[in-house]
Amino acid sequence: MTLSSSDEHVPGLERPAHASPTVGEAETDEQLERVWSDPPGLWGQLRAVQNDNIGLRLMLTGFFFVILGGSVDSVVMRTQLAFPEMGLVGPQLYNELFTNHGSVTMFLVILPIFEGFAILLLPLLLGSREMPFPRLGAFAYWTFLLGGLLYYSATLFQLVPDAGWFAYTPLSGPEFSPDLALDFWVLGLGVAEVGAIAAAVEIIVGVLKLRAPGMTLTRLPLFAWAMLVTAFMILFAFTPLIIGSLLLELDRGFGTQFFNPDAGGSSLLWQHLFWIFGHPEVYIQFLPAAGIVAMVLPVMVRHRTIGYTWIVASMVGIGVLSFGLWAHHMFTTGLPPLVLAFFAAASMVIAIPAGVQIFAWVSTIAAGRVRWTTPMLFVMGFLVIFVIGGITGVMVAAVPFDLQVHDSYFVVGHLHYVLIGGVAFPIFAGVHYWWPKITGKMMDERLGRIEFWLLFVGVNVAFFPMHIVGLQGMPRRIYTYPEEMGWQALNIVSTVGVYIVVAGIAVFVWNVVRSYRHGPPAGHNPWGGDTLEWAVPSPPKQHGWTVPPIVTSRHPLWDQDDIHSGDTEVEELVQGMARWPLRWRAVLVTGTANARPEEIYRVADPSIWPLVAACGTVLIFFSELIKLRPGALLGALIIAGSVIMWNRPTEAPMTVEEERAFEDAHGIPVHAGGSLVISRWGMGLSVLFVSIGFASLLLAYFYLRLDNAAWPPSGIAMPDLGALATGTALVVAAAAAVWVALRRVRDAGTTSFKGWLVAGSVIGIAAAVHLFLHINGLEFDSKAHAYGSIYHTLAGFLLLMVVIGAVMTTMMAVWAVQGHFTNHRHVPVTNTATWWAAISIIWVIGAATLGLGPVVT
Repeated sequence: MTLSSSDEHVPGLERPAHASPTVGEAETDEQLERVWSDPPGLWGQLRAVQNDNIGLRLMLTGFFFVILGGSVDSVVMRTQLAFPEMGLVGPQLYNELFTNHGSVTMFLVILPIFEGFAILLLPLLLGSREMPFPRLGAFAYWTFLLGGLLYYSATLFQLVPDAGWFAYTPLSGPEFSPDLALDFWVLGLGVAEVGAIAAAVEIIVGVLKLRAPGMTLTRLPLFAWAMLVTAFMILFAFTPLIIGSLLLELDRGFGTQFFNPDAGGSSLLWQHLFWIFGHPEVYIQFLPAAGIVAMVLPVMVRHRTIGYTWIVASMVGIGVLSFGLWAHHMFTTGLPPLVLAFFAAASMVIAIPAGVQIFAWVSTIAAGRVRWTTPMLFVMGFLVIFVIGGITGVMVAAVPFDLQVHDSYFVVGHLHYVLIGGVAFPIFAGVHYWWPKITGKMMDERLGRIEFWLLFVGVNVAFFPMHIVGLQGMPRRIYTYPEEMGWQALNIVSTVGVYIVVAGIAVFVWNVVRSYRHGPPAGHNPWGGDTLEWAVPSPPKQHGWTVPPIVTSRHPLWDQDDIHSGDTEVEELVQGMARWPLRWRAVLVTGTANARPEEIYRVADPSIWPLVAACGTVLIFFSELIKLRPGALLGALIIAGSVIMWNRPTEAPMTVEEERAFEDAHGIPVHAGGSLVISRWGMGLSVLFVSIGFASLLLAYFYLRLDNAAWPPSGIAMPDLGALATGTALVVAAAAAVWVALRRVRDAGTTSFKGWLVAGSVIGIAAAVHLFLHINGLEFDSKAHAYGSIYHTLAGFLLLMVVIGAVMTTMMAVWAVQGHFTNHRHVPVTNTATWWAAISIIWVIGAATLGLGPVVT
């Protein structure tokens, strides 16, 4: 791929912008296109796993939800508040509207849109053909969609949640919200949270392992860095929320006492678990937006990003620091002054890495030459509005000031400046920037400028007056106010601003529709971009890259004459992948830090089982919603069966001898039966997810333990240490048997490993039965006191982990007897051994907590 001498010169660069040539010969493209395309028709769409298909679905579904919960609700609420004593809606409907508005925005709109951006664009940005787990990506979309629909189905039953998007206890508990409205909130959004975590696993492995040769971590596009940090944050933030939602639903549906102070519970426990998610969630939404800005800005000012390393460090710093801020939202709950001081300081410190990014972007603008395109206008709007929101954020980090404005409209104004300026404007910038690449057509610049100015003016008109009216004492979450308070004029201004914002969104929708139908052709690289996605045709082929690129720069299209040349051995490898294999979906795996080629493996084909697994997940939550609990068991069986079918060994599309021929020619392992490297990462992240959930339960246990003087309360016997010790021995024995099996199949591939798998299965089942009998035989139930609630729940968690291990080992034994495993192909056995090693550690800690927790002082 040689650069043309006629290409546009980039000021400040030695080389011209890349010519964006075709990526391969037509015949090879056609063959790869047949292999990589999703099946046609409705049945094919239900089985679709292609990253562009899944990414676009996430984005479009998120935008659909924003129209429902972001625009319609806000217009009605602001109209109600425009004048005092308005009667457009009553207090009940208003509570339902603001609960829906916040919940949909935080759970069903912003994050799914950003995950859609990532799944759609990362393979092109990173020089890969696909995301690592296509079926997991499909599962993430279906659970998001079905969870959102389950949440919105509350409207059909006139049971709309009304306790706010934060669902504080005891308002959300069984005493004050006895109907099913809050169950729709807990269970519907819980399904969507599962989808968010599944997509996060997909993104982490994709960024770390599926990169072009030479794309080291120091050459990674900043959007990829932002999504990597965000995905890890999702794991650490959403998992405690799922545990908190589980405890809340147990209180509501099973009579446990986690949040009942009269029975040893604590209403503040919910706030801690919720805000461990809630405050990082703000940065989970901000970091992808910052990543989009970091991609758009250097192209539009024609200058390299200044402070790349500082921006990366600031993203990582934000990701870490954001988990030390959750009590920032609890300054008025009576926490000790020392605790308040710590969280106030942390809330101010996190402004430093955010400020680093702002200064880096401003410096890049100053060093370049701005082109006032629509994407750049939205970037500039982001900088202005987000800085204002950041300043007010530092203000509410001060405890004395926060005590005065905590429940006022000042906080509402601050939140919307951060979310709309810091999140929505970059989304619009990203859509305008990448629209030509995805569709092959340009958006209308004149309409783009109109929508920008409507949105920019509307946001400031709508939300700046809220700061003032908040300082005047207007509380948030009220549906009307007396005329004598003097808040009318500012509320009228805010309402007009919301109408202007809605007009801007309408112009954006019209621009999208019009451009999709009648937009002029875009070409490969209409913006003169510097990153890899601009080197493929617009729109891209299903397989993205016929010849995988080789990267030697952070700006490959600005710096490299040919993105397919470099190291001779690597060049021969990527050229070889354009000719072989053409019968299955082959993807290149590279080293985490150095991006050297490590492996070629086969990614999953289209499948219906992700949709079936998502339906099983929804069935569990829906069965709990209608209290038809046998349906939950059916849902669990559907999930188990779907996952087994999803991961069952299939005949590899080539023999081991054929794999080794390519290995000998290019010096790289080939695994047509499944990747050892990628599966290890996937299982590792699954273990991390389970460990975070377990840690959240431990937090709940010890929080309640320290909050109760008597533990267990009088009349309840101490735990049975003998039963817990027996269970520990069984779990460790099962893990040991599976590890022996793995070692034997890996070293020799002999049949002796089958017996060890059978032994591990039998011992694992025995451990599950033993723990079930222990829980079932407890003399105290889960309803009388928080001690019984947390004991049963923590023991039930351990039981679930052992049951999963027993099922996995049983399937390994069956597949081993059927002859599916050899010393070259044994990925499922490796994953099972890893699972048992992890749950052995979890079991020991959990059993020690249950047995020795009462004696801890």
